[in-house]
Amino acid sequence: MFPNGVLHEIVEDDQEGIASILKWISFVPKTIGGLPASRYSADPVDRPVVWRPTPTPYDRRLMLSGTSNMPGFFDKGSWKEYLEGWGKSVVIRRGRLGGVPMGAIAVETRLVDKVIPADPADPNSREAVLSQAGQVLFPDSSYKTAQALCDFNKEGLPVMIFANWRGFSGGSRDMAGEILKFGSMIVDALRKYENPVYIYLPPHGELRGGSWVVVDPTINEEKMEMYADPDSRGGILEPAGITEIKFRLPDQLKAMHRLDAQLKLLDSKLEMAELEEDKAAIQAQIAAREDALKPVYLQVATEFADLHDKTGRMKAKSVICESVPCESSREYFTGVSSVASPKMMWLANSVRPTRL
Repeated sequence: MFPNGVLHEIVEDDQEGIASILKWISFVPKTIGGLPASRYSADPVDRPVVWRPTPTPYDRRLMLSGTSNMPGFFDKGSWKEYLEGWGKSVVIRRGRLGGVPMGAIAVETRLVDKVIPADPADPNSREAVLSQAGQVLFPDSSYKTAQALCDFNKEGLPVMIFANWRGFSGGSRDMAGEILKFGSMIVDALRKYENPVYIYLPPHGELRGGSWVVVDPTINEEKMEMYADPDSRGGILEPAGITEIKFRLPDQLKAMHRLDAQLKLLDSKLEMAELEEDKAAIQAQIAAREDALKPVYLQVATEFADLHDKTGRMKAKSVICESVPCESSREYFTGVSSVASPKMMWLANSVRPTRL
């Protein structure tokens, strides 16, 4: 039951089970619609987030909880993960930010394995192990994300979505696995969400394709806001895809002949040439020059397209609220959450111990 999402957590004995239940209840308000279960945190709100994601695949849990000498985003020791054995390409956790309880959804960047057990009723069946790429939404991880959002909403928790998806898995197996239905459930959950939703693109993170569609702030403009680290990227298509569509080979050749001085000279010589042998020689020189310039122009076009995916352009197009560096994200989102829900910050301050 743990690998298919029926169980939230596996414990060794009754004592550990009761402790886990009490840990979960500590995040939930006393009454429905009541004040959040905030408490004083010894972890300073204004400390920097030292642990920083890398361009290579990494353990996404470290970005949120940190290590012993490199603290992460949330309060130290406040983390609790659920549904760990199911939909491993997405991480669902509850934690505290400045003492205020929050839900968190993070994305696995590494390759994970999904184990499908053999059918005991079929002697010919065998256990299957399917590899799932990181930064991709699969049917199980999409359903897991939607279910977590529904749970967080019922518990009255604000949620942080550390978005780092390159899109949905669109293979025939995933289409048969109802990937479209589970993806739409994420939209439904966000549309009905009654608490603040903060979407943050972490350093070296990407938000592409259909994954942008299902977490776009226009789904619930009153509750959802999107932010991004300066080193993150966002856009429906990746730069290589944009150049393949918008800057095809004929367009590249036109740009070469318009900008390159050597090609301009060869074009003028070709117009003045009268003998077929001279024209053939000049055309060969033009073709050789074009082949030499193709990689350069393609690289320049790709870099130009990449500029449109940076935070400056996203901010100019009003698709994100602000560019937030990872180092100061903890302090920034504490301030943002206090503005979005003043009663949260009031309670968090009211339970701080007074100094004599």
